[in-house]
Amino acid sequence: MRIGILSDTHDYLEMVDAAVGQLNRERVDLVLHAGDYISPFVIPRLANLRSP
Repeated sequence: MRIGILSDTHDYLEMVDAAVGQLNRERVDLVLHAGDYISPFVIPRLANLRSP
């Protein structure tokens, strides 16, 4: 099982997009966000993850 871990994404939308792209390329089975996503604008971008 491949697990991706994110944290402190805040409102760094370009970095969130890059992380989501990398996690999708790596085909992780599970993504955990350890907190501090702060901005509601981040949530739709995280919805682009292909794993639960």
